[in-house]
Amino acid sequence: MSGIVLSASVRQNLLSLQNTADLLSTTQNRLSTGKKVNTALDNPTNFFTAQSLDNRSGDINNLLDGIGNGVQVLQAANTGITSLQKLVDSAKSVANQALQAAVGYSTKSSVTTTAVAGATAADLRGAPTAATVAGTVVNNNLGTPVAITSATKLLTAATSDSLAATPTGVLTVNGKTITFSTAQSTKTTDASGNVTLGTGTGSTLAVSDLLSSIDSITGGTSSVAAGAVTLGTGVASDLVLSGTLTSLSAFGLTAGTTTRTAGPLSGLNLTIGATGGGTATNVTFGDGTGGTV
Repeated sequence: MSGIVLSASVRQNLLSLQNTADLLSTTQNRLSTGKKVNTALDNPTNFFTAQSLDNRSGDINNLLDGIGNGVQVLQAANTGITSLQKLVDSAKSVANQALQAAVGYSTKSSVTTTAVAGATAADLRGAPTAATVAGTVVNNNLGTPVAITSATKLLTAATSDSLAATPTGVLTVNGKTITFSTAQSTKTTDASGNVTLGTGTGSTLAVSDLLSSIDSITGGTSSVAAGAVTLGTGVASDLVLSGTLTSLSAFGLTAGTTTRTAGPLSGLNLTIGATGGGTATNVTFGDGTGGTV
């Protein structure tokens, strides 16, 4: 069988039909996929650009989903806050109604007190008051001895207004020392508050110098009247005296402790009667030890 011979025009038309069929197939593929470029063979540049854009679009969609979830969370939080505000408003309304309502009880009893001098939140007993201790009468060294005064000199001298015997030793007041020293003739005080009274040659110190030294330690007020020395405790602490040699006897004093007068409430009892089926309570005002307050 001999081959079919086609003329040039027929071949040209056949090629046109084939190209048309190819174009139709390409168009149908584009319509079915919605894409102009479906494979890298169609157009490598456009294909990979489109693929990158598709991936980016997917990422953006994921971000939009996350933003949507965040908006929903914020909306839920806003709803919760709004509910809380309504609850607070309701509570305010109830509180205002309670404030405006008439008091549901009547006064059964009342207590009126007077101020306690010196009482503080830390110590209700009130401030203690100073006490005093008096020594025995001491006479000076005049030809006819008379009672000493605050001007009586410490250094003894014949027939003069001085002590009959110069004091010696160490007088201890509340832990501080007052030393009578023949090595000096003046009064000195060290950094710790200990005092030295000079009874050496030329000393002009008097009983008043001793009293002022004691007062500087105790914070109290000391004096001498009719030959008897009186010492004040002050309010800060009790007065504790001790001494060596003639540091006490030269002034008619003796060793011992003089206590201050306690605050107005010290040692008193407050009884609170039983209420509501309970038991009565006793409160003793003290220094916080031994069951006191």
